[in-house]
Amino acid sequence: MRPTPIDAVGVIIPAHEEERLITGCVRSIALAGSHPALAGIPVTLVVVLDRCSDRTGDRAETAGRLDRARRGVLRTIVVDARYASVGRSRALGTDIAIEHFAGADPARLWLATTDADSAVPFDWLAHHLALRRRGFHAAAGTVRVSSWHGQPPHAPTLHEARYRLGGAGGYGHHHVHGANLAFTARAYQAAGGFAPVPTAEDHLLWRGIRTTGLPAISTPFAPVTTSARREGRAPDGFAGFLRSLEPAEV
Repeated sequence: MRPTPIDAVGVIIPAHEEERLITGCVRSIALAGSHPALAGIPVTLVVVLDRCSDRTGDRAETAGRLDRARRGVLRTIVVDARYASVGRSRALGTDIAIEHFAGADPARLWLATTDADSAVPFDWLAHHLALRRRGFHAAAGTVRVSSWHGQPPHAPTLHEARYRLGGAGGYGHHHVHGANLAFTARAYQAAGGFAPVPTAEDHLLWRGIRTTGLPAISTPFAPVTTSARREGRAPDGFAGFLRSLEPAEV
């Protein structure tokens, strides 16, 4: 068997007032970290609490602690921030993950980001590992909506049409989501990291990675399930995209 090109994995979640959904998110990451393809690879989760006044941090720590006691795989780090900026929060979490694995070869340290209102599939990190074995330094994945409750009737149809238009069914699609983005530490540092912006930090980083010349791929596999709430945490994020869907497009 070929040796794995990944020695360690860091997962980053920015969170603002997510006490209702953070437990499910952490559990999904813990499950992904226990996939047989990752056997022996340490996985550390960094949750960045950005201006949280609820129990998001407590619930993230509890979920992480319970899973570590059960599976002994996931190590969870919870930190506080007062940024009001998803870009700065993702950057802080990524820097902490890199520091946690200080001394690791940047090309063999895999970093993945998702959102606190999302749940990753069991094969999420395993799929990333397979892509890294093929030589890719970054992967942009797709998302699917957990429920359309609270959205207008036309939203599911228009979302599917927009997603198909962006080539979501195959490799090389045009979608970029902070809820499903991954890269080596080498690619991240070469691209200059996440920009300190309140929105679109995922798109900016992806563009930066593509300019480095390191192999990167957009993948349709292992989509992340996310919420369809109309008021999102980041301005003009996925919630803003859903609000922009107009019936006239049908």
